[in-house]
Amino acid sequence: MTTTHYARGAGRPRLIFTREADVWDGSPSGIFELTSDVILLGSAPSCDLVLPGLAEVHAEIRHDDDDEYVVFPREPIGGGAQDPAFEATAGRVLRTGARLTIGKWRLAFFREEYADHGRLYGGRQGGELSQQRRQPPRSEIMGNRSDHRT
Repeated sequence: MTTTHYARGAGRPRLIFTREADVWDGSPSGIFELTSDVILLGSAPSCDLVLPGLAEVHAEIRHDDDDEYVVFPREPIGGGAQDPAFEATAGRVLRTGARLTIGKWRLAFFREEYADHGRLYGGRQGGELSQQRRQPPRSEIMGNRSDHRT
């Protein structure tokens, strides 16, 4: 397991989203902060992020015990470098810059580099690729502070 030196949920995890259009209408992209451990995306009013034109509950994002954000589709999702139709049971770990295409919506996941697990040891401070060392579990680094968000 790998981790960062920051508290669980740190790094302002968020989705930036916009509706596909042939011509940009000048409206800013939406920003949705990921502050819950389970986030539902879809067209139902009960969803955390309501996006018209999707299935009632189109996808779920879970904040897991390893402090990762993982998307689980309930309906087809595309985008990113992986196969456009990935399995709902496996989910996909989101890293900074990960793109998702859901219906006519385009979403991108962002989390500050110091807290993104794709960049260990708080970003580039710990070395690159094959030079990175494994870190001890978060509990050894953070003690009882691992439950707090920053």
